Amino acid sequence: MTLGYYRHFTSPIRRYPDLVVHRSLRRALEEADDAGWKGERSELSRWAEQASQRERLAEEAERETVELKKVEYMQRYLGDVFPGRVSGVVPYGIFVQLDNTVEGLVHVSTMTGDYYQYLEDRLALVGEHTGKVYRIGFPVQVRVVRADPEARQVDFELIE
Repeated sequence: MTLGYYRHFTSPIRRYPDLVVHRSLRRALEEADDAGWKGERSELSRWAEQASQRERLAEEAERETVELKKVEYMQRYLGDVFPGRVSGVVPYGIFVQLDNTVEGLVHVSTMTGDYYQYLEDRLALVGEHTGKVYRIGFPVQVRVVRADPEARQVDFELIE
């Protein structure tokens, strides 16, 4: 643009909103009568909604692509052991996040040596006989047992 001053947002994905802002500012500064400005102003809401919708779609596509690439990456590490931290606790198991940001599930059916109960009020899985507790933030060692790109899922088993 050949303007002395201009405004831009921080994210590259916001270029269309930048263009709308520039057009609006230029029109507001150059036009003496408000007629054109009022007509454009009525369109701003529609433009903003469309830009926001496109941004959400782009973010979703980016998230899905990143998840796919993480799962594809983990396929080469089937059988390998990694340190991680419990990142989520659900009735059917625990989610573990590795240092490389890959997250996977340790299904409760693979947690041998005890029967684990989900305690919602404590956000924990607790061993009925051993009292072993798995809670968000706890460090664990896991083995990669499955990496399914189609399902975008990685499964782990605990290493005791």
